[in-house]
Amino acid sequence: MNDNFDSINDEITPTSTNQSRISKKFLWITIGILLILILLSISISLPIIMRKKKNTSHTTTTTTTTITTTTKAAITTEKLSFISMSNNNYPKWNLNFSIVAGGNGYGNDLDQVSLPLGFYIDDDNQMIYITNYNSDRVVGWKFGEKSGKIVAGGNGPGDGFNQLEDPSDVTVDKKNDLLIICDQGNKRVVQWSRQNQTDPQIIISVIKCNGVTIDNNGDIYVSEGETHSVKQFKQGETKGRIVAGGHGCGYESNQLNDPTYIFVDKQYSIYVSDYKYGRVTKWIKNAKEGIVVAKERIPEHAHSWPHHPFGMAVDHFGNVYVSEPLYIQIMCWPEGSKEGYTVMDGGGFNRPPNLFDAPAAISLDGEGNLYVVDTQKDRIVKFDLDTN
Repeated sequence: MNDNFDSINDEITPTSTNQSRISKKFLWITIGILLILILLSISISLPIIMRKKKNTSHTTTTTTTTITTTTKAAITTEKLSFISMSNNNYPKWNLNFSIVAGGNGYGNDLDQVSLPLGFYIDDDNQMIYITNYNSDRVVGWKFGEKSGKIVAGGNGPGDGFNQLEDPSDVTVDKKNDLLIICDQGNKRVVQWSRQNQTDPQIIISVIKCNGVTIDNNGDIYVSEGETHSVKQFKQGETKGRIVAGGHGCGYESNQLNDPTYIFVDKQYSIYVSDYKYGRVTKWIKNAKEGIVVAKERIPEHAHSWPHHPFGMAVDHFGNVYVSEPLYIQIMCWPEGSKEGYTVMDGGGFNRPPNLFDAPAAISLDGEGNLYVVDTQKDRIVKFDLDTN
């Protein structure tokens, strides 16, 4: 029985071994084929994957940039000008300027502008009002006219009710149709009707006024050189209260240094230019200290030109523009920025582009057009905003 079993087993074993060998051989062949197929698949698909990655990377970058820009534009609308500034895409003006006043040399004729310290742009009536230092009058120029007309003073220098002496700034009370004038030589602020010149009135007396403006409520603000402060006068008040500075002449955050031009925004924050220190400070409503928002570049060997304090303007976004007579440029200090940008190089003194020689007072109208007093060429020039 055992012998039979052994013989049967001997016959079966070689057969099983052969089958095992065949199975192993088949397995290795199958693995080899699979490996070949995998390698072929990788070699074919790799370039496609790489191309897809490149395309995906490009798409992601583009999408991210678009989303970021859209988000900033949507969320920070009031800081759009600041964002544009950081990309060197700041507001620009056409360099083909127009002369809106003066340009006929130095003198006192009505087609001449001499030593203009302050001016006011009246968009509604297409008029510019100009105060000339060393004069006794305020002149109004209609846009497009070749000469102006006397709208206040003009009766010789003096302290009479119908006289002015060295007026330094002017603004308009549109509600009451009045000119509000800094009569600096007489240390007072006066008002003149725009309809007639028969009943001028002294509204603030005994004040060395440099600049004047008015807010949406009709309150008057005056920059004052002796107390180095800005005072606010409610309608009908003659005493007023200090809303900026008033702590002596100096450079500390609670001080001013011969303040000149002033601007009040819709939130009643006050912007003040310091004539002797060459800076602009912002005083938020009821603040006890100011924030430096712009500084004029003054070389160590030079000082601000006498009677020509650097000009200041503020746009609706809170960006501050200053003129720099020594560098013959207009600078912009975006809201919240500690760095200024040159937005216009005047060239000057026969140096291209020869736009202006000595920029002093500046202003922006409701459309964003820029006006610049050129004290060397005795004129005021207008640069239209480049909407493109």
